[in-house]
Amino acid sequence: MTDWINEPFHNAANDYSFLLNKKYPENPTLKLVGDRYRLTSLQRTILFRGITSQEKITSRKTKISSNLNGKKVYVDGYNVLFTIMNYLLGKTIFIANDGMLRDAGAGYGTIEDETFFFKAADVLFDFIKKKNIPSTVIYLDGPMPDSASHAKELEKKMTEAGIAGKVILAKPADSELKRVNDGMIATSDSGIIDATGCNIFDLARNALEANYQLNAHELRS
Repeated sequence: MTDWINEPFHNAANDYSFLLNKKYPENPTLKLVGDRYRLTSLQRTILFRGITSQEKITSRKTKISSNLNGKKVYVDGYNVLFTIMNYLLGKTIFIANDGMLRDAGAGYGTIEDETFFFKAADVLFDFIKKKNIPSTVIYLDGPMPDSASHAKELEKKMTEAGIAGKVILAKPADSELKRVNDGMIATSDSGIIDATGCNIFDLARNALEANYQLNAHELRS
C-alpha cells in the first residue's frame, strides 16, 4: 500500500532531510514538519524511520554488505522477523534513504498473530540454509512477551532446517549486538548500525526478495 505517497509527504520529506542535514534534532524537527504538512501518524513514522542525514547515509553505506557467505551472522531477531512479518501481514514497508528495508508497523512489543511470526521465521531460515554460513546467532529481547517460547520454537526450526547456531535472550538485544566485534550483523536498527564497527547485512530485505516479488517504495533525499 502506497496511499501515504502524496505531495505533502514529498514536501515534508524534502524539508525534513534539509533540516537534518543542518543538524536540527530529529524529534522536534519531525513534529515541526509533520504539523506543517498535516501528516498522518503513518507518514510521520515513515519519515522518522526512513529519512536520515547525508552524513549518516555515507557512514552507514560503508558498513552495508551484500555478501553473506562464509560469515558468522548475528541476527537482531525481532527487528528482522517483525519486518518480514509485517510484509506478510500487508503492512507498509519501504527502503529508507540509507538503503535499508524498514517497516512502519505497530510498535515492537506485541505480535498480533504468531502464525505470521513463525511464517516469517520460515522465510528467514529458508534463506539462511541456502547460504554458506558457519553459525547463526539470533538475539531476542528478553523482556518481550513470550520471548522464551519464541526462542525455543526458533531453535527447533533452526535444528529442523539444519542451521548451525543458537538463540540468545538478551536484556536488551541491541546492547549485546553493539558489543559484537566479528562476523556480520543482520539488523536495520539505526542505533546498532551507527554504533557498530562490523559489517551490516539487510537480512529481511534479502530474504523477502528471495521468496517474493518485493516492490518497496524507495525514499530519496
